Amino acid sequence: MSPRTTDLTTDALWHTEDRPGPKVSYQDTNYRRSIPAEERLSICLRFLATGDSYRTIAGSFRAGISTVSMLIPDVVAAIWDCLMEEFIAVPGAEEWR
Repeated sequence: MSPRTTDLTTDALWHTEDRPGPKVSYQDTNYRRSIPAEERLSICLRFLATGDSYRTIAGSFRAGISTVSMLIPDVVAAIWDCLMEEFIAVPGAEEWR
């Protein structure tokens, strides 16, 4: 993947993928190979960066539309779970008063 497609440097992409990577990785089965975490993150970042339709993104990554439509919310939720505590401060009891 080139930095051009998502407007991120390679280092920033790998740094981001290390955190939600295990949450979006799945095992290969006898019937199909799973989509690697790196590609899942690329698909999600392309959607978030461009706002393209699922159909367009599915075509550019050679994945099914239903796959893309299920993959993007999963990856966004994994990113949210990993980065929420670091970047969004939850107010304490004193701050609510």
